[in-house]
Amino acid sequence: METKKLTLTGKNETGADIYRSYFLVTDAGTLIGTGRASAIPMTGGAPMPEPEYVEVRDGGEEEALSLLVESVLALPGNQGLIAALSVPT
Repeated sequence: METKKLTLTGKNETGADIYRSYFLVTDAGTLIGTGRASAIPMTGGAPMPEPEYVEVRDGGEEEALSLLVESVLALPGNQGLIAALSVPT
């Protein structure tokens, strides 16, 4: 199991700063190559994908995490924001 922090920053249409933060948790599946990643919003009002997790049969935790980040970035309100992935401290 791994944990990551996804931070999104940018500006909205009026020029106001936007800051969003998500806590991402990954877990290897019971079968070789499987994996799951879940998102937990840490900023009030942050859009969430439905469902809030991704499961893969191939590629493990890394592939699940990559697909989850892509789905979060594609959400209305998150498009065009700058993303940074880090290990939470």
